[in-house]
Amino acid sequence: MQTQIKKVVISMLLLVVIFMFGILGYYYVEEYSFINSLYMTFITLSTVGFREVIPLTDQGKIFTCLLIFAGVSGVIYSLGHLTTFFIEGEMKNYLKGVKMKKKINAMKDHYIIVGCGRTGKKIIEEFISNELEFVIIEKSYEEIERYIEKFGDRFHYIIGDATDDENLKMAGIEKAKVILSVLATDAENLFITLSSRELNKNIKIVTRVIEVGNSKKLKMAGADIVISPLEIESSRLFATATQSNILSFLDIMSNNSSLQTLKFASVEIKTTSDLEGKNLKEAMIPQRTNLIVIGIEKKSRTEFNPMSHTKINAGDKLLVLGSLDQINSLNSIADGSNKKSF
Repeated sequence: MQTQIKKVVISMLLLVVIFMFGILGYYYVEEYSFINSLYMTFITLSTVGFREVIPLTDQGKIFTCLLIFAGVSGVIYSLGHLTTFFIEGEMKNYLKGVKMKKKINAMKDHYIIVGCGRTGKKIIEEFISNELEFVIIEKSYEEIERYIEKFGDRFHYIIGDATDDENLKMAGIEKAKVILSVLATDAENLFITLSSRELNKNIKIVTRVIEVGNSKKLKMAGADIVISPLEIESSRLFATATQSNILSFLDIMSNNSSLQTLKFASVEIKTTSDLEGKNLKEAMIPQRTNLIVIGIEKKSRTEFNPMSHTKINAGDKLLVLGSLDQINSLNSIADGSNKKSF
């Protein structure tokens, strides 16, 4: 889109230059008045075939030939780009992009997803199904169009290269809480990690690593979580060969439609919540929300399968498993309001 805008600007400037060239040429070569120079330039470039206002000298005829050659070519080039922009939908896409940027500027504590490949596609579908606010950064508008056809306007996007800091800023990197980088190479993911950490010291950076040996470099660059699909796949294959019961459980989780709706979530307890200061038994979270409490993330440690007497304090994060509605219900309890988000 930015390239198309530049072409339109160049086309309009070219038309101005051609007209100025014609006006000044007739003004100095033929010593026409400004009005006559403007008129001669216009009828020459428009090729309407009117006679000249004053008979041309030999020098004037040569200049007119040059003007026709340069002018007609320039006008055809310029009108071609202008027609494409205004008639073939480019103007509509540009205005849509302006509107999209205004919406993104108003966002806060949102997510940024970099890359729309196979992994990115799954992540995007999860974010949409969980009704989270997020921005996609993708070079190819064709890739974005596929998501628009499938999901409509349920997401925001920036068309551009995420390794350009300006595109990260347009995606609201300074106000975002998490960025997920799933580009095709470790070098690109490393660059995104470095830029993101520089632009937002507090943002959580989750990135994919292709070569396991590069995990340490990404951590040193500022990534909070580095995920290796190869290691995950290797663990699954190992489970297939040695622990058939675990594999059967994973297959049931993957194929059972009712279980596929279950989500893992981390819910932070606010000081305004009635859960603050209570232990798990007193909180009665399973009874109130039907959620399964897997663990409690405290400042110093994470307790998995916590005991019923484990105390819940403000700032703790409950690790739970359940449906989106159940998680939203816990969020309402956790922050002491009826706001549904997670």
